[in-house]
Amino acid sequence: EAAPSDFPRPAALERDVTFWKRIYSEVGTDAGLLHDTRNLGIVYETTKIPTGLSGRSRERHTDKRKKHYKAILLKLAKGKRSGLSREEKRVLALFPKDVSNATLKRSASRVRFQLGQANKFRSGVIRSGAYKPYILKNLRDMDLPLELANLPHVESSYTPNVYSRVGAAGLWQFTRSTGRRFMRVDSVVDERLDPYRASIAAARLLEQNYRVTGSWPLAITAYNHGASGMRRAARKLGTKDITKIVRNYKSRTFGFASRNFYVEFLAASEVANNAEKYFGPPVLDRPI
Repeated sequence: EAAPSDFPRPAALERDVTFWKRIYSEVGTDAGLLHDTRNLGIVYETTKIPTGLSGRSRERHTDKRKKHYKAILLKLAKGKRSGLSREEKRVLALFPKDVSNATLKRSASRVRFQLGQANKFRSGVIRSGAYKPYILKNLRDMDLPLELANLPHVESSYTPNVYSRVGAAGLWQFTRSTGRRFMRVDSVVDERLDPYRASIAAARLLEQNYRVTGSWPLAITAYNHGASGMRRAARKLGTKDITKIVRNYKSRTFGFASRNFYVEFLAASEVANNAEKYFGPPVLDRPI
């Protein structure tokens, strides 16, 4: 088991972990949460995706709901506090009683939709039975924390042949450039799609991230943002405290995905390690 000190779970990030636990264990891919991008404790609603909608139609549906809440927040930001509708009162109650108009105005530009993943996560837990024993053995051999075996739940839902919209591939979602540092990736062979070679490569990359950053929370975040990027963040803020970096570091490339990567990992680890609690007894695939 990973030592608790390897992957601390600061109380200040608990609301973020709770948000991602909902995404991974409660809300399926037929729905999502409308929320504030900077304060994941503010969730405006669970939005159901009407059956039959796909692609742009789904986007139009969620965009409409985002505009609904943006309009309410802008109205409240003008100082209106009386004569509110039930919906407006509900939204206002999500904020502290002394919330300023400026805060409400900023929140109007931060309404975001996050698609649920619960059914995908459950399928990933089942698939993990085929590959996780090998990954755990490799992590033991390299003297790395075993909790790292939960990272593919965040990256690919343990799907070895999946491609992302930006061309990342495989169980560990390597980009071509990063993959070439550890594997053969060319027009003939793409070892990112080999779950065994990719798992060794991922362990080497994470080991390297830890060596560069000196902290597992930063090493995990570096898997998304790059080790040099996280070293730059720590140097700029004068700290390796993951909470301070997540809350305060500003960079053009350090966006929502990078800020949330560590808390996603913590949430995925909890759900995966307690899969029976969240999904009932899963029948795992047999190890290959």
